[in-house]
Amino acid sequence: MTTLGLVVAEFNRPITEQMEQEAKATAQAAGATIYDTVSVPGVYDAPLAADRLARRSDVDAVAVIGTVITGDTNHDQVITDATAQQLADVSLERDTPVTLGVTGPGMSAAEARERIENAGKAVDGALDLVDELPAADPNATAD
Repeated sequence: MTTLGLVVAEFNRPITEQMEQEAKATAQAAGATIYDTVSVPGVYDAPLAADRLARRSDVDAVAVIGTVITGDTNHDQVITDATAQQLADVSLERDTPVTLGVTGPGMSAAEARERIENAGKAVDGALDLVDELPAADPNATAD
């Protein structure tokens, strides 16, 4: 059975709460276990929590859930770009799948509510990666 870590952003909580429920329902339907759900203030704060979960030997993958709604500046683009890059770095550094279930940038709150199912897609992606990736070679050395 696959064990997941789940990171959920609290910012825009009326939306991310529904996303969290979607992620948990998707994991349960797939027969996966959620080891822990870590709440963070916003998506920008997710990489540290994802890294902590990915360090655990009993966590096979991490799904990150959140939404970034557009404002009057390009702040939403800056936040999502930085978060996506940092989460990719965590995945590579920890050799653990970390999936991005963050909606945005460039969305209104109404558009974000229409994309709640993306949380389930992040869980599905994490499960697919665990199933499809070859096991890491413990004897491999870095170049």
